Amino acid sequence: MARLPEFDRTEVLDKALDLFWSDGYESSSISKLLDVMNINRSSLYSAFGDKRSLFREILGHYFLTLEDLFSRTLIEIKDPLQALQAFYYDALLTGDEEKLFKGCLFFNTVSELNSTMPELADEAAVYLFQIRELFLKRLLEARDRGMIDKGEDLEVQADYLLAMLSGLRSLSKMGVDREALKQVIDTAFVSLFKKQ
Repeated sequence: MARLPEFDRTEVLDKALDLFWSDGYESSSISKLLDVMNINRSSLYSAFGDKRSLFREILGHYFLTLEDLFSRTLIEIKDPLQALQAFYYDALLTGDEEKLFKGCLFFNTVSELNSTMPELADEAAVYLFQIRELFLKRLLEARDRGMIDKGEDLEVQADYLLAMLSGLRSLSKMGVDREALKQVIDTAFVSLFKKQ
């Protein structure tokens, strides 16, 4: 009979997430992971497989940590344009400074691993495209409600919103203050959603 792990899986995933998020995939060695997760090598391999398998699970775990953000902004706010703007405000202007400075694990992964481990970069991109789909859904709703011109290409606007998120995450990693980030968000939303 297989032994059950003697640790809280969510807790050790949170610890591994923090390391991968701050140091990146390549710099997060097995020995560093074992140290921060506070488990031994056999427990790591038994519970998660290899480092790559652990990281795949971390990507899904990270997405789950964002579900509350998606829910309270992109899903629960009735006005679709306010919902989109609230998402950016919440993601980039609130919360702890350290997490803001680390950027987004998905964008970080795509940037770091696109050439060396494209399959992991592609998995991170899948999650980004799920966020893009949430943007697109709200954009379609805004157009149906007459808030965006009918002639606008909403696929392009959804891509723009994803690119904007990437750029804002990069600015936050550079240490740009929250007031400057807010001004960028406000300027983008005024220009993007100005009806002709």
